[in-house]
Amino acid sequence: MTKKIAHIDDDPDIRDTVKRVLEMHGYQVDSYHTSSDFINSLDNSEKVPDLAILDVMVESMDAGLTTYIQLHERFPKMHAIFMTSLGDTILPYFENKSQEWVCILEKPVQPTILLTIIQDRLGKAS
Repeated sequence: MTKKIAHIDDDPDIRDTVKRVLEMHGYQVDSYHTSSDFINSLDNSEKVPDLAILDVMVESMDAGLTTYIQLHERFPKMHAIFMTSLGDTILPYFENKSQEWVCILEKPVQPTILLTIIQDRLGKAS
């Protein structure tokens, strides 16, 4: 079964590049311009992803972090990857949180590194 990934980023070039790379490796990708669009999509069970790639600063300085909280409340087992220019500066936000659940990557991310992390978290796409 093809693994589903949601990618939220306000930069269309980043969204397009990530989507292209992931689809070339067998993943189904739904891209969103805002965290609100993504959260609203979760009302449709067919749109619920296996993994979410979040940018921290989308609509506001911390929209991605708020999205993380909402995701974790609704889907506690869903993996999340933060792909952000803020890098490790957001680590204090995750104090006492499961590192199995969340991962932080600093932009720009090499496609091979992103793919390796996704494959590690989800297994290879079918």
